[in-house]
Amino acid sequence: QPPQPKMSVTTLLVLFLIKLTKKSLFYTPCLVRGHFGEATLRTLRRVVKLQKKLVKSTADINFLTTCIMYNLHPKMARFKLHKSSASKTPLAQRFRINLLRSEVKFHQRRIRSLKEQLATLETSLLATVTWLFRIRIRAFIKKEIDNFTLSCQTVHRRKLSNLGLNISHERNSAAIFNDTDIKFSDKEIELLSMGLNHGVFPSSLDLKEIRSAFEDLFTQLAPHFETRNHLLKFKNCLINCYNDYVGNYFHSKRTNYHFSDEVHTVIKSIQDKMKLHNLVIVKADKGQTVVIMYKTVYVEKMHVILNDRSKFVEVEKEETLTYLSRFQSFIYRNFKSILSESEYKEIYPSASSTPAMHGPPKTHKAGPPPRPTPSTVGCH
Repeated sequence: QPPQPKMSVTTLLVLFLIKLTKKSLFYTPCLVRGHFGEATLRTLRRVVKLQKKLVKSTADINFLTTCIMYNLHPKMARFKLHKSSASKTPLAQRFRINLLRSEVKFHQRRIRSLKEQLATLETSLLATVTWLFRIRIRAFIKKEIDNFTLSCQTVHRRKLSNLGLNISHERNSAAIFNDTDIKFSDKEIELLSMGLNHGVFPSSLDLKEIRSAFEDLFTQLAPHFETRNHLLKFKNCLINCYNDYVGNYFHSKRTNYHFSDEVHTVIKSIQDKMKLHNLVIVKADKGQTVVIMYKTVYVEKMHVILNDRSKFVEVEKEETLTYLSRFQSFIYRNFKSILSESEYKEIYPSASSTPAMHGPPKTHKAGPPPRPTPSTVGCH
């Protein structure tokens, strides 16, 4: 075995000094100070500071707008009144919203001022350095601002979570349980991993139709208010609901969280495979797991459960409408004379349907066997 080369003390000392001076040798502010002086370095630090203030003001506007939209009360909008019940009055709520809106306007004015200062400082900074250092300075500023933006988003996300609102644009991936021999592409698996509860916002919104629906609701309920003051309060409530609905849509649309043409192509491919191979895609019994099964196997397993006479009894005649008629007669005889017309209509069933049975598969067991679950939607 050849002898290992030994490093001299001088070599180790040189490497140690290089490691100590590595930051000063390659750190952009140190390079700027060494080549262009302290004045240029101060200008660079001033530009980074103003950029961080700009990012902070933009993040604060998004945070305050979200608070207004979801009727949240951050610390700056909390104040003590003579009694705790007064904080829930419409006057106190309007005052909080006005506080938040005034803070938004302040940050908007601050952003305009910061942009003007940044334009002047960046022009003077880039004019004093060479083109190579311009590229290095831009990369340094971008890295600093990206890290600061991430920290601001983390702080505001934690604040919203403390206020009771959890907003995350990250898609929680669901497990895929393929109980068939059919292969799916990577893009199809990625789309299915979003889960069956995954929803998107529409690409457009018919504001006229929504506004007419709110106006129609106001027209129908207006005759039921005794005083004009109550009618005006109801009108303001509808206006706020409309603004919240439309504002929430545009706030979510800014995230580009909608299906693209490529995603529509993947959806069409999944639908074609389901029709060709007679597949069914269902949600698992627990968690967000997406289960892919043959439809014939799924139906056969459900029939095995329903044919178990120890648990289910087959009836000769469908009597859902008969039971509905009996219950309607019971409500009419006992409550028609003692309830108001509006209360009577609320408890009086007008229609009913037979409960449907579905079986989410138990993926934690071999098979996997379905769990019989009746759906009582539309049943009295």
